[in-house]
Amino acid sequence: MVWGPPVRSVRFGIEVPTKDVEAGGTIRLTLLCENASSAPIQVFGFVSDYPRSLRVSPPKSHRPYIRVSFGDVNVLHPPEAFVTIAPGEVRRTDLDLSFAFDRRGAGRWPIAFAYDPVRSRTRQGWLEAGDEAPQSAVANLLVSSARSLREAGITEETEEALDMALLRGDGDLADQLRGYGEGGLAFAARRVARILSSGTEASLGWRALEALSLIRADAVAPLQTARAQLPHAEAALGFAEDWLRHRCGEDAPAHHLPFVTMLDRIIDDRASRGNFLLSWTSRDSAVHGTQRLQLLGSGERIVSHRAPGESVARTRRLSLTELQMDTVAEALRYAAVWLLRPLREGAMPDEPRPTLEVQLALGDPFVHSVAMWNGEWRQGPASALADLLDRLSAFDGRSASRMPPPA
Repeated sequence: MVWGPPVRSVRFGIEVPTKDVEAGGTIRLTLLCENASSAPIQVFGFVSDYPRSLRVSPPKSHRPYIRVSFGDVNVLHPPEAFVTIAPGEVRRTDLDLSFAFDRRGAGRWPIAFAYDPVRSRTRQGWLEAGDEAPQSAVANLLVSSARSLREAGITEETEEALDMALLRGDGDLADQLRGYGEGGLAFAARRVARILSSGTEASLGWRALEALSLIRADAVAPLQTARAQLPHAEAALGFAEDWLRHRCGEDAPAHHLPFVTMLDRIIDDRASRGNFLLSWTSRDSAVHGTQRLQLLGSGERIVSHRAPGESVARTRRLSLTELQMDTVAEALRYAAVWLLRPLREGAMPDEPRPTLEVQLALGDPFVHSVAMWNGEWRQGPASALADLLDRLSAFDGRSASRMPPPA
């Protein structure tokens, strides 16, 4: 544990793991904040149930160490995002840097945390002005290479080549992975964990999952192994295994079976759509405005739109044909909507969180609701479904006759 110099009687400390950690594995650091002043202070980032993001900046000429900070400085946060630290008190929180060091790789890395000014909606934050901000001292984090990949025959050069194929989005990625046997599958399974990152980094994880879904049955065992090796990525790897089993044709889990059975029924029997109701809200905030779709089993389409700055939403009613309703139902089936769930704990600044609710019939077993970050909708298996629902939400009334097939 190392402490930085006090600034306005506040200082930050950072604690790195004492045992070796592995690139791609679980890497959690502990951040401490001490209030040595005579008055309470309010600090962002220490509330466990409030979403936050981390910004990891590489070493630069003027600071030869990795700089970690909360990446939420452009967002106006509510009071519940801050915690009060009493005089003489020390608070702790964990910093999960697993994915940052998955890409960075093995080595001895100097690292420090800096508390950048964070804005509060009620000005109850602190250090909102000025260039001076508390920072921890520099600690050294020792990261070893991924032993399981080396044991599977994936050298550093091979790992780099496969990372570049992921980055480029090579169309033959699945064939490349097959060429490396079990090692290629193990590599892709570990890269799926990057789904829990945000932005471009997450796209690499989704591409790895797409490649594994082409390989299908042979990829389930490597995912199970990765789940045991990377407990910090359980959310992503658990979803990936469920998705792969679905693509392999396995029956839906028992608790999803009523929903899936009813969805199959409304695809085959148009007369059973009397209680069908789909609600899709792609955005609803003061910053982004509102765009909402309600779709009834009869084909009636209700679209609501409110531009940023407007106080009242405009509503328009349109209709879909039975054939177009078939496409919507099949898109829900193809996206395995019953498996969709949020994976990331935090969001990028001002990232929308679209919500979808599907009611197939009356009663809880036949209703599924999900709210995921925008990047999860746009990059994952639900991307085609989200694109279809966005076009159905268009307020300009353009025809839905050009709806693409769900696959």
